[in-house]
Order: sequence, then C-alpha cells, then structure tokens
Amino acid sequence: MSEFDVPLFHFSRGEYVEANYQDPLLVDYRNNPLLEALPPIWDDKTVVNKLASKPIYHASENELPTHLRLHCVQRISRDFFRPLSRHLELQQSISRLIRDGYVGRNPLTPNYAFRARKDAYELIMQGNTSGYPVNTPTSAGFALVGISGIGKSSSLMRILQMYPQVILHRKYKGQDMPAPYQIVWLKMDCPHDGSIRGLCLNFLLAVDSLVGTRYYKKNVTKTPDELLPLMAQAAAVHCLGVLVIDEIQNLQEAKDDRAAQMLNFFVQLVNTIGLPVILVGTYKALPALNGEFRNARRNSGQGDATWHHFKKDDEWTWLLQGLWKYQWTDKKAELNQEFIDVMFDESQGISDIAIKLFMLTQWRALDKEIEKITPELIRSVARDRLILIRPALEALRSGKKNQIQKFADIYDSVSIDDYLDRIEAEQRQAERLEVIRTELGYDVTEQTVNELSAWLIEAGIEQGVALQSANEVTKAHLHELDEVDLHKLALKLALQKQNTAASKSPSQRGKNKLKSIPSEPNDLRVITAQGKKRKMPAYDSLKAAGYIKNPLEFLG
Repeated sequence: MSEFDVPLFHFSRGEYVEANYQDPLLVDYRNNPLLEALPPIWDDKTVVNKLASKPIYHASENELPTHLRLHCVQRISRDFFRPLSRHLELQQSISRLIRDGYVGRNPLTPNYAFRARKDAYELIMQGNTSGYPVNTPTSAGFALVGISGIGKSSSLMRILQMYPQVILHRKYKGQDMPAPYQIVWLKMDCPHDGSIRGLCLNFLLAVDSLVGTRYYKKNVTKTPDELLPLMAQAAAVHCLGVLVIDEIQNLQEAKDDRAAQMLNFFVQLVNTIGLPVILVGTYKALPALNGEFRNARRNSGQGDATWHHFKKDDEWTWLLQGLWKYQWTDKKAELNQEFIDVMFDESQGISDIAIKLFMLTQWRALDKEIEKITPELIRSVARDRLILIRPALEALRSGKKNQIQKFADIYDSVSIDDYLDRIEAEQRQAERLEVIRTELGYDVTEQTVNELSAWLIEAGIEQGVALQSANEVTKAHLHELDEVDLHKLALKLALQKQNTAASKSPSQRGKNKLKSIPSEPNDLRVITAQGKKRKMPAYDSLKAAGYIKNPLEFLG
C-alpha cells in the first residue's frame, strides 16, 4: 500500500507536552504518573477565564472601508465564546471522568504493562470483561445530547483543549515508564454510515498520527471483528483517558445490527480497560442510545447532559450582552429588551443561529450602507437568509409536540423525571451564572473596570491604585468606551497617582520601587501585554501591530 492510499479524515487535535508531575492534592490520585501529569483540578473561576474568548475589536475599525469591515465581522464566529453554566458543569464532568478512569490504570503496577498489551486484545476477542487489571470504573461515561446548533461540539472541544492531548513520559521518580505516550483525549466523528470498520480504522489512523505508530498500515485489510480488539489494545497501551465520539446520530443510518454492536463495544471498552466514553449527538441519536449504553452508564455518577435551546432568561441576556459589543456598523445599536425579544424569536434560543443572525444582519447593514442594526433589519435578514431552517424554527415557535416531532434534530421527548431534573438544573444554572458574572463583571462597565485593573496590576501598578484608576477612567468615558484608548488613559492616571503618593511619602520610596512601566501605546511591552490579555502569543501581537515583517519581503 502506498502512502497515498491512506484515507483523509478529520479528528480534533490538541497540545503535545512533556510530563510535568505535580501533587494532585487528593490521596487517591497520588503515585500515579498518568494523574500527576494532568493539569490541576480547576475551580469555576479559573475555568471561566480559560474558556472565555473575545474577538479583536478596535473602535477605529469602524472607520475602515466597508470591504474590510465585512471581514472584521467574521471574527465573531471564529473567536467569540461566552462561558455559561452548562459549560462549567460539562467541564466538571469531564475532569472527574478522566481522572476516575485513570485511578485503576496505573502503568507502574507490576502486571499492567504486559496485560494492557495482551489481555485487552484477548478479553475483547472472547467477550470476557472480567480479570483485567483495572478497578471497575464508577464513571463509565455519558451522553451529551441536544438540539442542533446549541454548541455541543464546539464547547466540548474548548474544554478538551484545556488539557494536553498527548503527554510524553520519560522517567517517573527515577523509574522508566513502560508506556511513554499518554493520550489524554481523542475526539472523532462517527462514520456517516455507522460503519464499525470505518470507526476502528479512523481510530488507529488517529493514534498513528499522534504517537508515530503504524497500526493502520498493518491492519487495514482486517475485518471489523479483528479490528475491535486492536482498537481496545491501542487504547490500553497508550493510556487513552477519554474517547469522544461525535455525530453519534449517524448510527441511525447503520445497516443491520451495527448500531447495537458498536454501542456494545463501547460498553466493553468501559468494562474491560476502564476507558470512559462520551457520545455526542442530536436528539435523533436518542433511540440508539436507549439500549446497552444507557444501561452501562446508568450508575456512572456523572449523568447525561441534555442541552435544550435557551429560554428567554438571564443566561440568554448574558449571551447577547457579550455579543453586542462587536458591531462594525457606522453607529452602535444599544442592547434593549426589543432586541433581546427579536433575537430570541428569530433564533428560538439556539445560540449558533443567534450568532450567525447577528453577523448576517451586520453584513446586510454594511452592504446596504445602513448606519446601524435595528429589530426590523434583524427580522428582514431572518426572513431572507434563514429559509432552510425556518420550518424547524416555526415548529419550535408553535410549541406543538406534533409539529416539533417532525424534526428529529430538535425534538426531545421529555418524561416527568427529565422535567424534575431540569428544575434542579435551572437552580444550579442560576448559581453558576452568579459565579461567571462575579468573575467577568455584571455589565459592560464592571467588565471594563475588571479588565483594566487586572491589566494595570500585571503592568506593575499597586492594586488599590489600579482599581481606583480603572474606575475613574471608565466612569469618565462611559459613553465612549470603544472610542478611546482606555489602557493608555488608565496607565497615565495610575502613574500620576503613584508619583503623587511617592512624593508625599519620601520615606516609602525605597520600599515601594515600581517596575519600569511603559506608558506609550506603541511601546513593545504595551503591545505584548495587551496581546496577552487576548490570549495571543507575543509574536502574533507584534506581527499584528506591524513590527514583524514577512521575511519574503527582503528577498530578491
């Protein structure tokens, strides 16, 4: 087989790092290199800041020619992410799931290395799920099911990428590691036809790509019955932490009993090698998930996650508040109740549709030289551009079960137990939203103050002075927050305050020496500091500011 015969398929990629062992702080996680090499267990505040993502936005860009502003609007779909309570809950579930799966899979135990290679294969071949050297996992996995466009896959990917994908182990406490590569997570799509053979070959090809093995080329001609145990063996040998299969509704297209066979295999992965499995799909996947996999995860402790479309509540408003800042029209439209209502009505609380509608409306306004977006313009764009999904949105808008059932991707059959669970979930949602608001700020003013003060403190300003300066500058420019360089103004004011304080207290000069703080906006330190706040590497920040040239410019 030539190298050109290897099929191309997509699987999600993450970071590759060398092991840095840290105390996991919990006794049941200690003395296991797979667990000690993971990042720390984060609290909700840390998760909020790690997940939040803001597009680049400068008020001066509103003066750019229309053809350039059209491209600026595209940043929203690429970079905008507003953490919500469901994201915190999902991150906690994944954190527990990965760690619980590793508890009984310590590669330094005397019989693990040999049996991981040999028994995983033989036990799967025999259909025997006893006698494997792992503890029975309490976290078998869970299903993440929800309406199309609600952000299941993108949110899950953001959370997974908070963890390294591959960790290279060399020595642990002076001892050679029998399994040098630890694949923390692997996310891939279920084949469109529900093919077991396709899933196994894609899995082996993904492992080859990550750790340099040759599973695919050695086994490409084998049958599904031969490939399933090989997949289990590879997962065991390379210490896979969690396997995520997206688009699981494709099992509905599987022929014969392939759907049941594949789901039963996932159960065997859990029972045999302790590998947690997360299945992701639309409501269309529910019939396939209501068999063996449901039984296997019944006592998992994590609970399945069902993501319904948003209600018109505080979380919906919170999402729009974050989105509304990014307007490149001639004038900005202030978010009010009318906009909140019309955005909900036209998207039916489906976040992906709302974000795309917001972008489409801006593009229409720029193209037609309309100075700002209006509720009427939003409705007009929805009427013209959401034609294909309008029947599904109309069904949701009607609230009639018989209408909604026609669209399998948006339909959810709700039992009384599900209803009670949803009431509990709404209470937890309110608590988590409070954490998010506290961390990022309740409104635009508070968010601006928090961001400015954090930036000043990082630049070397004393905390009290930083907060006071940020408050004063924000208050003074409340109606032009995006039209002035707030960082430069706040830094100038903070320096004045510190210099004044230092001149009044000469005895304190030696004790409170300040860092050398840049005060000019074109100072390289200011540029890299601002880039860091937007999670940009220093190189990218300097390149965006025009300080790094393309080397090809200097050739020939």
